[in-house]
Amino acid sequence: MQCFRCSRPGFLKFSALFTLFAVLLVLGGHYGRFFEPTLEQQLKAGTISDRANAYVFYATEDDYACSVLVNIDILRNSHETKHRIIVLVSNGVSSKYRSAFRALNAEVIREKPMQLHPESNGHYRDCLLKLAAFRMHEIDPTLRRVLVLDSDQLILKDLDHLFDLPSANLYAPTAYWLDDSYLSSTLMLIQPTAELWEEMQEAIRNLTPNQYDMDIVNDVLGEEAARLPDSYIILNNHWEDWTLPPWFTPSATATADSASANPSQAASIQDLDDLSHQAHVIHFTAAGKPWSRDLWTVGELKPYAHEVLLLQWQEWRIRALQLCPAGVIDHL
Repeated sequence: MQCFRCSRPGFLKFSALFTLFAVLLVLGGHYGRFFEPTLEQQLKAGTISDRANAYVFYATEDDYACSVLVNIDILRNSHETKHRIIVLVSNGVSSKYRSAFRALNAEVIREKPMQLHPESNGHYRDCLLKLAAFRMHEIDPTLRRVLVLDSDQLILKDLDHLFDLPSANLYAPTAYWLDDSYLSSTLMLIQPTAELWEEMQEAIRNLTPNQYDMDIVNDVLGEEAARLPDSYIILNNHWEDWTLPPWFTPSATATADSASANPSQAASIQDLDDLSHQAHVIHFTAAGKPWSRDLWTVGELKPYAHEVLLLQWQEWRIRALQLCPAGVIDHL
């Protein structure tokens, strides 16, 4: 039988320790960051040294906007990026969040999402806002490349090096959880051009029912896109159900008992520790989104999850408590 690290007593101990740490962090929060200089001042001072490349997020409601703030904070204050950060927002994002983006020196662009086919699932009705990133050459002709990221994710590693990759219309990792040949649209390095935007518009004009942003990207660019390593986007459900992605490579310290030696077995503690170290960005799929459940509830729902699942949840909620205007979360 698999020996899981996060037993109930272990979770209670973990909860007490993280709560103490979180309270200290929140009380000593870096509120001064909301008074950082404007974009123009940063460009003059050299804090932002590159106008040609930018990170692009998008949000259509405040819940997701809160997660955008979390990731902007990671880029600005943990990884100290000197690239621009742009947020595409629809009318569903409140003015307090638009102001919070600007306070973290992100540029806010209001954009109306393109429409899905009328027979598509209404839950995803605004998902095509993401594809406005393919027309950034029209919005700001000084931009050469944009790195587009979904908001319901957590950036773990510095991503600035991606802007230095050789020229290509699109770089993206594989959606390994669906099909080895299918691109993920949750992280895309785009080189926007008029020709590429026309191809995207043509695909959008001919949408079929239940065809969404990832489908469009694959229809237009699936064959020509350059692939990023799959570790650039990892689903967090691996730490929930003790599984490994098919591309996973164990570390040199992995034992013969690890699941990587026998894929039919549950992953070992070491394997999942290694997976967390390999991840660049994790996508929240297990237990819902981090704003939908507090840490205690996740621990109750997933008592046998690997502790990394809770640590990722913890980091998101600690940052969100510091950064997000009232209304999305009010406790850990």
